Amino acid sequence: MSNKNICAIIPIKHLSERVPGKNYRLFNKKPLFQIILETLLQSKYINHIVIDTNSEIVKNIISDKYSNNNITIYDRPENISSGDTPVNFLLENVIKELNLNYDFYFQTHTTNPLLSTETINNSIELFIKNEQKFDSLFSVKEIRSRFYTINDNNCICALNHNIKELLPTQNLKPIYEENSCIYIFTKDVLFKNHHRIGNNPYMYLMTDLESQDIDTENDFILAEILYEKNIINKKRKVIITGVTGDIGNSIANEFKKNNYYVIGIDKINSKNNNIDLFYNKDIICKEDFDEIINNIKQKFDTIDCIVNNAAIQICKNIWEIEDFEWNNTFDCNLKTTFLFVKNLLDLLKNSENCNIINIGSVHSICSSDKIAIYSTSKAALVGLTRNLAIELSKFNIRVNSISPGAIDTKMLRNGLLRGHCGDKNILDNIKNKHLLKNIGTTIDVAELCFYITKNDFITGSNIIMDGGASIFLSTET
Repeated sequence: MSNKNICAIIPIKHLSERVPGKNYRLFNKKPLFQIILETLLQSKYINHIVIDTNSEIVKNIISDKYSNNNITIYDRPENISSGDTPVNFLLENVIKELNLNYDFYFQTHTTNPLLSTETINNSIELFIKNEQKFDSLFSVKEIRSRFYTINDNNCICALNHNIKELLPTQNLKPIYEENSCIYIFTKDVLFKNHHRIGNNPYMYLMTDLESQDIDTENDFILAEILYEKNIINKKRKVIITGVTGDIGNSIANEFKKNNYYVIGIDKINSKNNNIDLFYNKDIICKEDFDEIINNIKQKFDTIDCIVNNAAIQICKNIWEIEDFEWNNTFDCNLKTTFLFVKNLLDLLKNSENCNIINIGSVHSICSSDKIAIYSTSKAALVGLTRNLAIELSKFNIRVNSISPGAIDTKMLRNGLLRGHCGDKNILDNIKNKHLLKNIGTTIDVAELCFYITKNDFITGSNIIMDGGASIFLSTET
């Protein structure tokens, strides 16, 4: 690739008619303009970035956060700061006033937050390779849909299809819409044509996702959802233990639905297609655990979330419990949480928003007969959660636990039926003992689990989700 000096220009106005404060309004916890600015800063081809703005808010943020980057702020005069001023005029003005002389100019908008660095680099590479054929480049998205217009006689006319021949939309000849994401041009083209698009432009096709543009409030909401799900979450990785069980399976589905890379661990094989990488291993076996850790360290630089969900539950009188049963329960329900932190801490520290979520139990705060070992291990897990939250806070790692009560799983149903001689009404009886006359679902647990990863003020908490069962005094019934 030949060496070309390229300057990126981002016009940012202070006022926005349809979405007030749009350009500096928080978008996934950052001012909107920062998203595209940081995307451009990652490009290997952009030599210089010029921010053309009349917004003091934008100027202050850039001066504070990006003073060491090759960024120039141009104070746009108020007489050309109205929404009616054409972008092409703004570009001519800033190039002339700053005496910019570059081989090419790259222009985009703050309202294209889903535009990726990869696409920016690809468009620049393509233009440089074809600069002898084309004098400019602009980006488009392809539309295959039936379009109509109304002619001068007030009659409806089909623009791109035969009304009498109903072709599937995928077979229609496409129409291309300028999506305002990317413009590449020379100074000569701009000043000669008074336009970024020259006489012989290259039309660069982009995906619908990256073409999202923010013009209205609904656009802003949609773009923010898409950005989190398809840009941020796509890079994130979660480890879920006990992933084959009903709760673990739902947690995997929830994270995958939100575009995480899901790493599942269970000694029972899984058929869940939402698990990207599955370890059919027993985490309380040292050889198996070490193999998992070593493999994860080889494959990944970052882990963003660990959900410690695997558990052993033994229902016996305390005097009937064998030593190995006690040890296995504590190894699975408690020790592995400590071991994951100890062995994967470097990968967890590399995450920008790391979470450890421990699946506890309502038995950690109130319990019942013949479940002492499980109850004790879960109470210890909740205690460990608090201490991990304190110690790991220095690395910006949040640690929380969820303590479910009765959740509708195969384990719960089978346990209830065994204990009541096959009485199929027992599940209804359990439901009626809850304040809302129902028990939880695995999806309830999974959704709360994912919510915790999004709320960066929750740490050291043990969230009880038991339908209010534990707040109701048994002496009052």
